[in-house]
Amino acid sequence: MAIVFRVDWRSGDHIMGSMANHMTKRIMFMGAGAIGGTLAGYLSRAGRDVTVVDSWPAHIEKIKSDGLTVTTMEDTFTAKPEALHIGELSATTNRYDVIFVSVKSYDTAWVTTLVEPHLAPGGVIVSAQNGINEDIIAGIVGWDRVIGCIVTIGATTVGPGHVERTSKERGRRSFALGDPTNANSLRLEMLCEILEDCGETSITTNLLGERWAKIVTNSMANSVCGITGQSSAGMRLNPVTLDLSMLLASEVVAVGTAHGVAIENIGRIPAQDFVTARTDPAVRAEVARKLAEDAHKIGTGRPSLAQDIAKGRRTEIDYLNGYVIRKGKEAGVRTTFNEAIVELTNKVESGLLEPMVDNIWLVMDYPPE
Repeated sequence: MAIVFRVDWRSGDHIMGSMANHMTKRIMFMGAGAIGGTLAGYLSRAGRDVTVVDSWPAHIEKIKSDGLTVTTMEDTFTAKPEALHIGELSATTNRYDVIFVSVKSYDTAWVTTLVEPHLAPGGVIVSAQNGINEDIIAGIVGWDRVIGCIVTIGATTVGPGHVERTSKERGRRSFALGDPTNANSLRLEMLCEILEDCGETSITTNLLGERWAKIVTNSMANSVCGITGQSSAGMRLNPVTLDLSMLLASEVVAVGTAHGVAIENIGRIPAQDFVTARTDPAVRAEVARKLAEDAHKIGTGRPSLAQDIAKGRRTEIDYLNGYVIRKGKEAGVRTTFNEAIVELTNKVESGLLEPMVDNIWLVMDYPPE
């Protein structure tokens, strides 16, 4: 495991570095929804120079007039970042040292093209997204200007100008930062310091392994919760949906491993245990036990794909389980359950099926008793 962990968040003991210089960094969030809005709120509250850009007019107008309200499991606060509608971006001459791209994976290319002229010399674009999008961003701005950020907090958009963090602030890692080129540790230190205003942050030298670990989690939770309407915790506490999620995870791990990726642990669970669990009942029971035990740590919210279905929006299924299917075909690895879940998710997304727990029987090999 190639990770350098920071020490306890806000303990006062973390490496301060050139704090004064880092506080002057100009930061943009391209996408101010659940994740982008939550992070922007924390950083703005901490006194950082933050601008949010979004395509939702009511959201931006509310932030302009009343600020950005962030509800957490601990409290509620209102921050005052600068806010721009996406149509106003072309009128600004500001250049940004850090641009967080926090939009859906299918919007990555055009959004990166849009913000690239606003990137300051020496500035970086940070992909704070689901999926693996660093290569798309690098194709536009170059690999030396890309950082990956694995986000493990839960969040949702409550309404215009209001986001909610649905997982705890303390007690678990919130972010992992990695440079795809492993070339600039000082840049990662700077970004780590910034994100520690939002939660516990670590630096990894195995960004691809962390990305695949997140895809394992996304492929387990997003699709299953999307077709059932469950929360992330609820999915883990139902033995049948938990069983399906583990089967999905086993295929994801098999595909990533076939591509030579050293997949990091999924929570407390070594990635390969999901594969072994398919043939070893003892390992299966242990993996299931850990997933269920840790359900309380992931908060009360639903994953982003389930939120998208509830709000009638396009999902990222083709960039999560669909990505695994494509990579599986490249490596000659079967992805039977992921193929079934993508087909079913598309039916739910299009309105042909309603989200309900009974939908899992359309994927699993056995019917309900």
